[in-house]
Amino acid sequence: MSDIARARVLLIALMFVIGACSATSPAPSSGTMAPAPSTASNTAASTATASTGAPSPTVAPTLSATTRTAATATPIATAASSETAGLEIEWNAEDITGIGAVESILGVARAGATFALLASLPYRDETSPQAAIWWSSDSASWLPTKAFPVSLRLQAIAAAGRGFIASGFDGDGAAVWVSPDGRDWQPVNDPSLSDGNINQLVVTRSGIVGFGWRSDDDRGSIWTSADGLEWLAATNETGLTVARGLQAVGSYDGRAIAFVSEGDDEPPAIWETRGRAEWTRVGALPDVAWVARVAGGSRGWAAIGDGRAWTSKDGRSWSNAALGPDVNSDLVADEAGFIAVGYIGSLPGETCGDQRPFAGHTWTSVDGATWRRMPVTEGFRTAMVTKLLVVDRSVLGFGQRADSGYEEMDVRRWSAPLPDRARPNVESDEASVPVSCGG
Repeated sequence: MSDIARARVLLIALMFVIGACSATSPAPSSGTMAPAPSTASNTAASTATASTGAPSPTVAPTLSATTRTAATATPIATAASSETAGLEIEWNAEDITGIGAVESILGVARAGATFALLASLPYRDETSPQAAIWWSSDSASWLPTKAFPVSLRLQAIAAAGRGFIASGFDGDGAAVWVSPDGRDWQPVNDPSLSDGNINQLVVTRSGIVGFGWRSDDDRGSIWTSADGLEWLAATNETGLTVARGLQAVGSYDGRAIAFVSEGDDEPPAIWETRGRAEWTRVGALPDVAWVARVAGGSRGWAAIGDGRAWTSKDGRSWSNAALGPDVNSDLVADEAGFIAVGYIGSLPGETCGDQRPFAGHTWTSVDGATWRRMPVTEGFRTAMVTKLLVVDRSVLGFGQRADSGYEEMDVRRWSAPLPDRARPNVESDEASVPVSCGG
């Protein structure tokens, strides 16, 4: 395994050390499915990494035009207009074409009938690009877009109207690239982006909000745009407060919810907006915590982090769950419930960090309060799902699978059908207990 790959795996593993035998984490993913109809909705907007797997808002700005099989699982029968007990995810995995080894998947978005996937690339030499984007009409067969400049490091991608926005930084400051179709990407030239870095994107009813920092102010900065083409470096007090303490942010139905640090010994505050730069503080978590992901949907809101979880009906008043997922690479909300993915442990040969066996984990919850870990199939002992999209009544999982020598990790995809609606398990006091110990 290359030094860059080792460093990446080690860093991520350290982030998820929980130190309990029953704890486990997410792994690379793969899979294929039939092309999704163009009318399907994309309920997860990844803001990469640091962004959430929260559903895309219903109103968004429009951009101008200018493996191997990892697991064999039986699909869940989808009964129309029926409820099922609990939310079971049984991943169906198949190879995809067009994308090889990447360092990590930073985001997957869907606009109309087109998918776009952003990934950072393994270091080859000083002339090789650091990031790439692929597009697909069915999420199974992928084609690369134009090669980006070597100096450009993209970090987040989002769907905006019928187009896409990607952000990051280059040698001159924050970088924003836009595409009407996921294939042709063009840079945005705006003086407000100079000397900055935008590593998170969230879409609200009135436009796009970018979070990051400036080289002369590492406390956090915020940029806003109505259309993705013209940007403003916001200086208002509420926007800067959110940017400087931001833990996690997600959006649903045009409203963004952010968890914001107010001090080491203080619970994170809850802020919301349907606009861009102006935010309103609406409450706080019941205790001190670090929130990694937040997602909202028709069942309400859920947040996860540090092996814990919180739930809210309205995104303002939150309560603790009995136990949260031990992974937080991504989180999505659906009318059937909530799904979280990630991985635990270290790949063979790693001598530092989390020394549990590597395993990809998927957790589900009907209400955000009671969580269950899905059984870890054999394929997920060398693979992980790290990004999620809900398309029609299926959830797509994108991730990576290690090769036989654990030197590289190729992109893979999984799919699983979703019930129309799920009800809590009868055995509620056992629902949050991991299905098996050690993955």
